[in-house]
Amino acid sequence: MLFFSVMRVLHTADFHAGRSLRGFDRTPEVHDALTEIAGLARTERADVVLVSGDLFDTANPSADAEAAVFDFFLRLRDQGIPGVVIAGNHDSAARLASVTGLLGWVGVQVVAQPTANPADMIRTVETRGGERLVVGALPYLSERRLVKAADLLGGDTGAWRQKYREGMGFFLRRLGEGFTGGSVNMLMCHATMDGAVPSGSERTMQFDLTNSYTLSGLQLPPGAQYVALGHVHKPQQVSDAPPAYYPGSVIQLDFGEAGEKKQVNLVEVEAGRPARVHALPLASGRELRTLRVDLENVESRLAALSDFGGLLKVVVRAPAGTALPGLKDRVLKLAPTTLAVELDAAQEDLATPDLKREGLSLIDLYERYHQEKRGELPDDLRAAFREADELARTEESA
Repeated sequence: MLFFSVMRVLHTADFHAGRSLRGFDRTPEVHDALTEIAGLARTERADVVLVSGDLFDTANPSADAEAAVFDFFLRLRDQGIPGVVIAGNHDSAARLASVTGLLGWVGVQVVAQPTANPADMIRTVETRGGERLVVGALPYLSERRLVKAADLLGGDTGAWRQKYREGMGFFLRRLGEGFTGGSVNMLMCHATMDGAVPSGSERTMQFDLTNSYTLSGLQLPPGAQYVALGHVHKPQQVSDAPPAYYPGSVIQLDFGEAGEKKQVNLVEVEAGRPARVHALPLASGRELRTLRVDLENVESRLAALSDFGGLLKVVVRAPAGTALPGLKDRVLKLAPTTLAVELDAAQEDLATPDLKREGLSLIDLYERYHQEKRGELPDDLRAAFREADELARTEESA
């Protein structure tokens, strides 16, 4: 009779190193969280760490963002813990592919881009205890490119979504065919599952759940003992058979995630047996909070938060037409960690945003957004946005 020891797999995702919130760099907090996760990998005796995409917040991350992520992998190397990583939609697949060889030297296997041969996306890890983990690793696959490849231009939205599912289903089935008996078999994927509940922080274009491209739990390969998902920032389970989980982002990335408890997942599993999943809470990252307050109570409410060490967004309710000179300075004097001071949306005549957007171009909308959130749009950023918009239009018409 064969006896298999229990494998311990730590699952995390959505670091978003390099994230800036209202001009405030969150990278030091992400670094702290990754240091905490590396510590958990040691104390929880993890055999392998899985990272399901979005290591970085942008395709061209800062040096500090790269240092935070690579320091995490070096810490795992120092503990002899291997890792498997896939690229997310925020990552530059080409950039990750360029360091695949280097990361391999520290025990991290990277799958940056989907390939025509799904067998190239199977990764095998031999643990220190002698067990074998087989991971079907599917990095983020652009919905637009996948649908476009199917030559469905002119089709209705429902047909596009269905074609996306069919294309992703091809990869998922082929990855499932790579699972082997006597091994622990897992799937990694950076995508949106049916029924996933967003935090409110993910980009609107990606998480309009009435229009987004999603996968069904029925498409997941039944041989997967655990499905390690990334893309949605709210920790949750989205499928029972096979068990599929989003561990969520590692810190509260913006005010849409305020109040969320962050975590990583520890998966205990043996070959051929059901996985047991444990949430491990994270303590790193500053707490985010939105304070809604009437104008006459601004000082008293903020004074009551004098001991709050997190980051604030203050929304002030005031009668229509009220002049509020110096309001931001008043708030910052009492709460220096306030990142945004806003008027109640109803008082800004934003109750009918569609009417205000009618007839505006994409660059006009972006300029308005930048003006409201960060101030005047710089000329170089305006030019870069126009270039990107023109490139997108060219791709769509190709």
